[in-house]
Amino acid sequence: MIKVDQLYTSFWVMGDLSAFKEMMRAFTPSLKYFAYNIVGNEEEAEEIVADVFIKVWEQRQQVACPQNVRYYLFKAVKNTALNYLKSQGRREAHHAAWEIQVNRHHHRNPEDIMISKEHLDLIQAAIRSLPPRCRQIFVLVKEEGLSYEEVATLLDISKATVNVQMTLALKKMWLSLGTTLLYSYS
Repeated sequence: MIKVDQLYTSFWVMGDLSAFKEMMRAFTPSLKYFAYNIVGNEEEAEEIVADVFIKVWEQRQQVACPQNVRYYLFKAVKNTALNYLKSQGRREAHHAAWEIQVNRHHHRNPEDIMISKEHLDLIQAAIRSLPPRCRQIFVLVKEEGLSYEEVATLLDISKATVNVQMTLALKKMWLSLGTTLLYSYS
């Protein structure tokens, strides 16, 4: 993840348009899905993500380069989506449980590629079977690479809650998959 953040840092420091386009390509699918789970509307989710990228581009010289670009973008999308809900008079949707699924288009490392499709299907089914909040936290930590502290801040919950939910998720995954499959995913 350090190399990825260094690539995106070149966008902030030098205004590198190709790095910005790469950042958009890499993050748009997961950001759009995240926004969709907040606002419940695909078109609005697309618009929210586009608005965030437009703001990032326009304000790149006024905003210091974030240490963690991934976290920065997720937080910006969350805030923009919540502002949208507030403006639409649907604030209660913010308190609803968000469901985040494994993004099948997520770039995988070589270890992930070696896991057979059957194992991936079993893992994805186990993730889908987690309670909504537990699943959301698990995906943000394991799939999106956010730290417990970043997830806590993003979801406005305590770090201890993230820890408890991750422990619960891992226990349920272990019971569902057995140790071999769980270790192959971690």
